[in-house]
Amino acid sequence: MAYSATLANVRGLLSDEEHKRILNLFSRAGLSMDHPQFDAEILNKGTQAILKTRDGKLRAAVPNPLGSCTFLNDISDEDLVSALNKHKEIMKGYPREGAGIEAFVDSSDTGYTLNDKPVESEMNGKTNGHANGHANGHANGDSNGHVNGNGTVPEAVTKGKFQNELGNGRLANGSENGAATNGH
Repeated sequence: MAYSATLANVRGLLSDEEHKRILNLFSRAGLSMDHPQFDAEILNKGTQAILKTRDGKLRAAVPNPLGSCTFLNDISDEDLVSALNKHKEIMKGYPREGAGIEAFVDSSDTGYTLNDKPVESEMNGKTNGHANGHANGHANGDSNGHVNGNGTVPEAVTKGKFQNELGNGRLANGSENGAATNGH
């Protein structure tokens, strides 16, 4: 987004004041505005990949006017690299040279893994910043209907109002007699 703002500024779609306003906001929020691996080569690879999936049109989203968006298709590779060079130079004047404060994204909705393990397992039980580090924000160890990770299903689930949905104590995942096979 920060690079897109710089591209819009280079194209005359954002004033210098509006451009600086956006970058200052991103910086104060701790968002990543630049990365050492973001270079002309990666920009070119990304651009080529986008062109393949968008019928040969770049459709680069840039702010214009501030608070709105315009899609650009008529940008040359040279223009993209020129804007990148300007962006890299501008980032030198920002805290952390444009690096974000917290670049971690958990894998709860991305499928991201580290050493073939979900990133959350590397976080000492902390998941998504929810209460007690449990998925879905359940307190006291409850996670997805399973109590305290002991492999049992609450009695209310196997008896009473949920019995019909679960098929008389048999969960859809194949666990029987109220015991969950996944250990949650």
